[in-house]
Amino acid sequence: MLKFWYSLYHSAKAHRTALLLNLAVILPFGLLTGYIKLSTLLNGYSSGRTLRRSVGIDLLITLFSEPYAIPYEGILTEVSEIVWCFPIALCFFTASLVSHRKLRNYLICVSILLALLLLDDAFRITLILHFLLSIPKVLPYTLYVVIGILILTYFQYTILQTPYRWLILAIGLMSISAISEFIPIPGIGTPIMLEDGSKLLGLVNLTIYIWRLAREVLTTPTVPHPIKMR
Repeated sequence: MLKFWYSLYHSAKAHRTALLLNLAVILPFGLLTGYIKLSTLLNGYSSGRTLRRSVGIDLLITLFSEPYAIPYEGILTEVSEIVWCFPIALCFFTASLVSHRKLRNYLICVSILLALLLLDDAFRITLILHFLLSIPKVLPYTLYVVIGILILTYFQYTILQTPYRWLILAIGLMSISAISEFIPIPGIGTPIMLEDGSKLLGLVNLTIYIWRLAREVLTTPTVPHPIKMR
């Protein structure tokens, strides 16, 4: 019996990252399930033995409800959020394998910044802060820009050894997307293309940049040499 627990402990220790990721999903679901069960017991059943709608059940239905009545409504927004995940995953994956410390730190910093931008974009954090707390939308954007400039400045020599032309293109397109949100542009199609279209195109080029960088890093033992954009 002791040998079993000892083996289980070492197995959990060896796979602690996978264990933590699973717990990050299991715990919220477990807490939510417990809350719904408790609220059900407190509210009980109606005379027809049908379950009374409680706050917990309404919350569960809201969290798992389909957001759109029309299948294609908001599809490009969803695609953009999916594309966000590609460079983030590539950065974290490559950083876990690369041996060069400076490059590893660069990839980690980039992935953290991209994760913050994804969370803001997916959960509309900037808009919520603006409408609920009257925080100007320019403040979160300024924070992201400052973090980006710090990363570019600190890792400038590392960036110059990567296929940085794709990065410049991605930053330019995403800057157009951010700026167009603050500039009143007449029409309907043009503002959408400048804001959402530029962002999606910028994310595609950012993914290309991280992909080429990751491929070069993982196939050579040292920091990659500059790669011409083809």
